[in-house]
Amino acid sequence: MGYKKKLNRQKTGEKIYRAIEKSGLTYDEVAEELGLSSPRVIYEWTNGNKLPSLVRLVNLAYLLGVHLEDLLETE
Repeated sequence: MGYKKKLNRQKTGEKIYRAIEKSGLTYDEVAEELGLSSPRVIYEWTNGNKLPSLVRLVNLAYLLGVHLEDLLETE
């Protein structure tokens, strides 16, 4: 049926990176707005090592002024 999609961590991380860069916010500012104790996790997202939780992803999209789908890349 083709309904099973897998998120591409690397490309999703690149999209998150570009969206943050375009917003003009720093990783520290993004971390603070998302209630993270450190921006380190954002580096892990942008490097493709981890993916944000769904709630964090929704809040990140809202913060950056983009659609949720704009931050995701599937394989």
